[in-house]
Amino acid sequence: DNYSKINSFKMKVAIIPAREKSKRIKYKNIKKFLGTPIIEITFKKLKSFKIFDKIILDTESEKIIKATSHLNFDLIIKRPKFLSNDKKSTYQVMDHAIKILKKDFKNITNLTCVYPCNPFLKKKLFVKAFKKLKKKNDFAFVVQEFPSPIERSIIKKKNSFIFANKNNIKKRSQEFKKSYYDCGQFYTASVSAWRSNIKNFKCIVVPKFSTIDINDISDWSFSEKIFKLLINEKK
Repeated sequence: DNYSKINSFKMKVAIIPAREKSKRIKYKNIKKFLGTPIIEITFKKLKSFKIFDKIILDTESEKIIKATSHLNFDLIIKRPKFLSNDKKSTYQVMDHAIKILKKDFKNITNLTCVYPCNPFLKKKLFVKAFKKLKKKNDFAFVVQEFPSPIERSIIKKKNSFIFANKNNIKKRSQEFKKSYYDCGQFYTASVSAWRSNIKNFKCIVVPKFSTIDINDISDWSFSEKIFKLLINEKK
């Protein structure tokens, strides 16, 4: 098939990093999304795509391990507690995972970090991302365009709202270049790119509302509504 033609890596591995605590949504990673734990939806989508040789859970939480025991992850990486607070970066978590995986799977050359709260994942986006990994330090992920120019952003200062940059107040929207933001779906790269301080960012632009980065409870509720609409459209 088309995927096998672009599969230049020895082994493709997906890692789902899922820590227990979340400040804005309690137990976010195992919270039920339309009746199913959201991490289960993400796992089953990845499994159905049939593009990863291994799907791995990375967590410090016994609660999450127990809640996902029926999913049969290929491996569970028990992350140390110090790597499980909100101040640690994805890069740090993945670096720890790489050190563990190198012991068991010598032929891993591509790693994809997939966040647990992703009911809108699509196989074609992974395929597009893999195609973009042509150079040693290429690093691919999904982005959306900001709905309005960020140069005209407004910030709150004490009890007032002010333009972040007063010089842009009178400028028209058309005068600014398009800006994009990370959708929080996944990041894919070679092992060496993950560990390198220099990365060549390659982005896949997706339409508005085709995916939602779930950060708070309003994002969660909106995502459920959009997901229901998509299911009804398919029917």
